[in-house]
Amino acid sequence: MKPLAACRPTLRKKACLLMSLTCLAFVAGCKPGEEGFDLNAYLSQFDAPAPVKPSVLATFFANAMLPTIGSQTAALFSTNARYYGQSTNGWEITLYSGQRLTGLISNPLRSSGAAFAHVAGLTGNTSVIAVSDDQYIPGYAEFAGSSVLVVNNWQGIFPNNDPATAHGTIVSAVALGDSGDFVGVAPDARLVFGSYETDQKLAQLGSTALNLGAVAWNNSWGYTNLLINQTDFNLAFDGSTGSNAYLSALDNYAAQGVVVFAVSNDNRTKHSGLMDGLPFLRPSLEAGWIAAVNGVPTFSGGDVSSVQLLSSSCLEAARWCMIAEGAWQIPDSTLQLPDSFTMAIGSSFAAPQISGALALLQDAFPSLTPHQLRVRLLASADDGFFTPDDTVELATGFNKGYSFTYGHGFLDIEAALKPIGGTAMAMKNGQNVATNAPILLTGSAFGDAVENSLSGTDLVVKDALSAGFVMPAVALTSATRPSSQAAALLSKNLTSDLTQTRTASVSALDDPFATFGGKTMDMTASGGLMSAAILVPQPGAQSAGVNLTRVLADGPTRVELGLKLARDDGRIISLNGTDPAMLASVSLGLAQDLGNNAFIALSGEVGITDLGGSTAIGGAGSARFDSASVKIGRSDVFAKGDRMTLGVAM
Repeated sequence: MKPLAACRPTLRKKACLLMSLTCLAFVAGCKPGEEGFDLNAYLSQFDAPAPVKPSVLATFFANAMLPTIGSQTAALFSTNARYYGQSTNGWEITLYSGQRLTGLISNPLRSSGAAFAHVAGLTGNTSVIAVSDDQYIPGYAEFAGSSVLVVNNWQGIFPNNDPATAHGTIVSAVALGDSGDFVGVAPDARLVFGSYETDQKLAQLGSTALNLGAVAWNNSWGYTNLLINQTDFNLAFDGSTGSNAYLSALDNYAAQGVVVFAVSNDNRTKHSGLMDGLPFLRPSLEAGWIAAVNGVPTFSGGDVSSVQLLSSSCLEAARWCMIAEGAWQIPDSTLQLPDSFTMAIGSSFAAPQISGALALLQDAFPSLTPHQLRVRLLASADDGFFTPDDTVELATGFNKGYSFTYGHGFLDIEAALKPIGGTAMAMKNGQNVATNAPILLTGSAFGDAVENSLSGTDLVVKDALSAGFVMPAVALTSATRPSSQAAALLSKNLTSDLTQTRTASVSALDDPFATFGGKTMDMTASGGLMSAAILVPQPGAQSAGVNLTRVLADGPTRVELGLKLARDDGRIISLNGTDPAMLASVSLGLAQDLGNNAFIALSGEVGITDLGGSTAIGGAGSARFDSASVKIGRSDVFAKGDRMTLGVAM
C-alpha cells in the first residue's frame, strides 16, 4: 500500500492463538485512542437507514421445522468428533486490559446453531464466500474436494516472518472447511480468496466477489491505528489509485452483498475501528455491512443469559453489529499451527461464522437477497441478555432493539431459519391473513371433515421479513367437536319440561333447533297441525332463528313439512368462527304409530349456508348441508305414562 503521512495505518490480523491457555495477540502500529465514548454525538450522526424492501417469496424446506431435527442435532455432540471436538471446557485467557478470565466453556458449532442447520440439510452448497486475509495455503484436508479460487495471494514478507500461522487459511476453514476431524459453518460453500496485502489486491477480490455473486465478503483484519473519524478515513482512502479502487469495490459490493468485518481484539478500545465502523462515516454501506464481535455465551434454558466479550464491544458500529463465538479448536492433524498451539481465538474467527451463516441462509431462502439475509441474522440474534439502547428499522415496519455494547445480540442461525415475527397467508382477494393461530374455525357440524380433506396439503406462508415457509394446511384448522354438541343436547333435555315431552304427540320434527342450543319459544295453531318454533338468543349462544311446521295426519301416520331460517353464531356451520353463518332449509318428517304403545319417527333436512362469510378457502362462499335422523320408542315401559326413546342422528 502507498505510505501515508503521520501515523502509518498498518494492516494487521485480528487473531488470537491460544497456547497453553494463554492468549497471544498480534498488534502493530499506533495505540488506539483512549478517549470516552460520546453517546450523544453517536446518536446525532444517524438517520434511520432505508428499510429493506420485500422481494419475491422464497420457498423454505420443510425439514428444519420437524421436531426430530433438535434431537438429531443434540446427538451430533455425542457421536460425531467433528462436532464434539469443538467443545472446550475450563479454558482461560488474559485480555488486553489485563483481566484474566477462567473457567470458560465454548463450542461455536453448538452456540451459533450451525449444527442445527447441518442436520436440516443446509451446508451452503449454493453459495460463494469471499475472504480477504493474509495468505491461503493450499493442500489442507479441510479444502480437499472444495471449490477454491485464489484471486491473489501474499507475495511480500509474511507478517512476523511466520507463514506457519496460516491465519487466512484458518479463517477460511472456519467459514467453510470440511475434513474428517473438522467442519466449518458452511462446509459445502465455495471459497474465493484474496490477500489484504495491498489496496489493489483488496479491490480485485471485491470485484471478483461481486461478479461471482458472493453472499459475504469476510474480513478478519483491520487497521491497528485508524479509528472511525474523518481524519483517519482520509488517511486510509487518500485518493491514490489503489485506495480509490478499494473504496469503489466496497461501495459496489456492499450494494449487493454483505461485507463482514471483525472488530478489534483490544477490549480497552473506546471507539470502533475504521473498517468495522465504516458505515458510520459512509451510511450507504450500512445495508450491506456487519461488524463481528467475539464473545463466549452462557446459556440458560436454551437462551443466552450472558456474554463475556473477549474483544472490543460494538461501539459506533452497534447498528450493524452482532456477536459470535470466536474460539475454535484446530486439530493437530490438519490445519497446522505453530508448536503447542491448540486453539484459534479472536474476532478473526467470529467473523467467518457470520459469513458462513449467511451462506446457510442463502441455501434455505434462495429467493432472498443477501441484504435480506443480513436482516434475518440481525433480527434473529439472541438479545434477551441486555436492555436495548436504541432501535433500528431493519425492514419496513420491523424494528429491532440494539445495544452499544452487544449490538443486535448473539448469532442464532437456528432462529434465523425459523419464522421471524408473525406469519401470514395471501388470500385470493389479495388480503393477507395471519396464520399464527387457526383461521379455519369449523363448527361441530363439520366434525373432522376439513382436517381430513387438508391432510397432506401444504401452504406457503410469509413471515414478517418476507421469507417463505411451508406449513401443513391442517395446522390452520380448529374444529368444534360433536362432543360439545352432545353436552348441549343433554343439558337441554334435562332442563326441559319432561312431563310435556312424555305426553306430547310423537313428532319427527319436534326440536328443529336441537343442535343450536339456547331456548326456544313454541306456538301451535289449528289443533296442532301448524306450529312455530322461535330460537331466542342467549348469553353465550347468540344463535337465532324461526321454524314453521305443517302437519298432515292420517290415522296412525303423521307427515310433517318444515321451513327453517336461522343464524348460527359460529359454533355449528361457520368456517371462520367469528362471522354468523346464515342458513335456510326444508325438512320432511314421518312419524308412525306401530301399535302396542310403540312408534318410529324418521326425518331428513336439506339446506344451504353461507359458511359465515369470507373464509380462507377459495370458492367456499356457500355450501349445501343435509341431516337425517331415526327414532324408535315405546310408552308405558316401566310405569304408566313413561316414554323411552332411542335415536340416531347425523
